[in-house]
Amino acid sequence: MNAPRRFLPPVVLPPFFLVLALIVAPLSACGGSPKPQVTSSAYLADWAKQDWAAMRLLADNPPADFTSVNQAAFTNLSVRSALVTAGAMQTKGSTASTPITERLTLAGLGTITVKSTLHLVLQNGKWLVQWSPATIVPQLRTGDELSLRTSWPTRAAILGAGGTPLTMQGQAVTIGVEGARVKNAASVRSALVTAGATAQQASSALAAAKAHPTYFEPVFTVSRARYDVLEPTIYPVPGTVFQSSTALSAVTPGLTAGLVGTVGPVTAQQLSQLGAPYSAQSDVGQTGLEQADERQLAGTPGATVSVAGPDGTDIATVATLPAHPGTPVSTTIKESVQQAAEAALTGEKKSAALVAVNASTGDVLASVSVNSGGFDQAIDGAFPPGSTFKMITSTALITHGLTPKSAASCPGTATVDGEVFHNAEGEAPVSNLLQAFTESCNTAFIRLATGHLTAADFPAAAAMYGLGRSPQIGLAAFGGSVPEPKDAADLAATSIGQGEILLSPLNLAMVAAAVDTGTVRAPRLLTLAGGSGVASASASASASASAGPSSQLPRAVVADLHEMMASVVARGTAAGQGLPAGTYAKTGTAEYGTGKTLKLDAWLVGFRGNIAFAALVVNAGGNGGPTCGPIVAKFLDGL
Repeated sequence: MNAPRRFLPPVVLPPFFLVLALIVAPLSACGGSPKPQVTSSAYLADWAKQDWAAMRLLADNPPADFTSVNQAAFTNLSVRSALVTAGAMQTKGSTASTPITERLTLAGLGTITVKSTLHLVLQNGKWLVQWSPATIVPQLRTGDELSLRTSWPTRAAILGAGGTPLTMQGQAVTIGVEGARVKNAASVRSALVTAGATAQQASSALAAAKAHPTYFEPVFTVSRARYDVLEPTIYPVPGTVFQSSTALSAVTPGLTAGLVGTVGPVTAQQLSQLGAPYSAQSDVGQTGLEQADERQLAGTPGATVSVAGPDGTDIATVATLPAHPGTPVSTTIKESVQQAAEAALTGEKKSAALVAVNASTGDVLASVSVNSGGFDQAIDGAFPPGSTFKMITSTALITHGLTPKSAASCPGTATVDGEVFHNAEGEAPVSNLLQAFTESCNTAFIRLATGHLTAADFPAAAAMYGLGRSPQIGLAAFGGSVPEPKDAADLAATSIGQGEILLSPLNLAMVAAAVDTGTVRAPRLLTLAGGSGVASASASASASASAGPSSQLPRAVVADLHEMMASVVARGTAAGQGLPAGTYAKTGTAEYGTGKTLKLDAWLVGFRGNIAFAALVVNAGGNGGPTCGPIVAKFLDGL
């Protein structure tokens, strides 16, 4: 007997199962049909990553030069990054196509947009890219290549006080070397250094010339007038080569050699550092502010991307980018003061420097270095200050209660821990600190310092003037070094500006400015806005940093140093040198070196009115007053 058949009740599915079924069914139905979008997306992603090997695998029968052509397109244009996107895919049987947009960021220039078309074909059940050079750029054909031409805008000027241009277009000569012509590298190096190159510039150029014997390796650039002076000594040396050009140059020789600097052909090292959009044909700043603010002054070149035929002829323009002119760098240099400073050093055979600042603001008005081998010793030099440091020692003595009337004597020698010290000027009738300062008596200051000061008092007094802090003026500048003396003999040497003390002319000009006004300020070279009203990039950081909080000197220090520095000019070591009335000064003679005959640097530091100054003659062989007095007198009269 058969069992009765049982019927189950109908099952009602929840709504979400129905939705899921509708989603899954179509996917299952078409899972085996390839889509051209999959290949397109993968190819474009690989293109953006510059993965040429992966792209080749997605191409239909790619030619032998597939990789080289794609790679050259990016290399020739200096593509830093790429984004390639596709539009709507159009499919017709076994072929498909989609419009593509390439956004290529060219290093240092900007982004260009190129529109092209990606063609695909279905082969053996797989979609592949039908590639040709036109896939990259529609106008590109076999044998063609992409080219990039740049055109630099006119270089922005460096400006002085009141927006006066400190640069102008003029004839210039770049002095360089060619390795294949060099017969004696030592002779070439010596000739270059004598002409004004630094030892490092000469050595670097010779090394590069040895590596690339047929290349022109630039060393430094001078005005045509300066080259005419140098030509008899440097032109005959085998291996030296020269390139004439029209370029921006500073309005005075001193600014060319110093703060403003020069512009010339880029070196291999500079090209490596600067990168795109610079090329081997670029002119760049070589020294001074021209080098320090290269990118701001140069701006950004315009660019033209073209298709070039096999013979190099342009066939079509693909894209262009506009140039962006540079912005001026504005400085505090006052041309009339700079010219007076340079005139004062005209004819000087020794290495020398002169710095002038506005005592009320700290603005650098003039800076000159001559015969310094291309080194800006006016702001970045480190020299023993000699007796000019007695301004700092006197500051320490005055803060410890001494006055110009405090008793002092000036014997011929002073012995401290077995070390014998002498006077640069010999013995003099000295009975107090005022007379010791006036006559610049070493033995008097040594006795006063060893009797009243400790080792810590010297760096402390120097710090009152801001010494020891690197000036942030937009160029390399020495901040001064006043270390604490190690023993009694070192303390004695420090008190007269010897020992291990090192200062620059800029350091001492700022000390004189502080004594003049009673306010210690940081030096300032760059102002916050150029002539165009656009803030200078380097000035924003350096000017605000250098214009840090000022501080006041004790009134007694200011009053006493005024009296003492006036006495130096009226009846002391700077008397009879032609300094105009109203000049306050301190002379210095610094001894250094080894052997029986020591080298002597000569200094004169001071102020007149609102102008503070420091003059230095290196290895002068004479005392500061007779050596630097006439230079400063000529400078002040020239104002």
